[in-house]
Amino acid sequence: QNNRPEDFVAAWRHVVERFRAAGAREVVWVWSPHVAYEGYEWFYPGDDVVDWAATGVLNYGTVAQWSRWWTFQEIFGQRYDGLAAFGKPVMIAEFGTLAVGGDRAAWLSQALDALPGRFPAVKALLFFNVPADRTITYQAVDWSLAGDSASLAAVRRALSSW
Repeated sequence: QNNRPEDFVAAWRHVVERFRAAGAREVVWVWSPHVAYEGYEWFYPGDDVVDWAATGVLNYGTVAQWSRWWTFQEIFGQRYDGLAAFGKPVMIAEFGTLAVGGDRAAWLSQALDALPGRFPAVKALLFFNVPADRTITYQAVDWSLAGDSASLAAVRRALSSW
């Protein structure tokens, strides 16, 4: 945060070079910018040092004053083309929604049903499954699906069609 693009790129490339010089061959380089920030593409380190392009897709719902119930399309869909343009497989490195402010199961269904057809460059998705997250809010919020039978059913149904 608050780095100049050229400093970030130089640091990234330096780390990759150190790994390669040490003989590390089983390393996957995942570049994961926050695609909602304008100008994120300036921080791209280069095709030769990036294996995956990734981002997070987290719907905070109405848990904080700065947030509202966002659809998957609003969070990711509008930015997919820019991320896919790097020509790398795309990873959703943090995927989830809180249950505050909307229908969690419906959000998961809509997101996962659309994924394979609408976003073909997405080749990996990692659920953000943290039961007591305090990174953004003072009060712990629960991203986990454990105990949410409707959301689990929605995920299972959507994934079974893949």
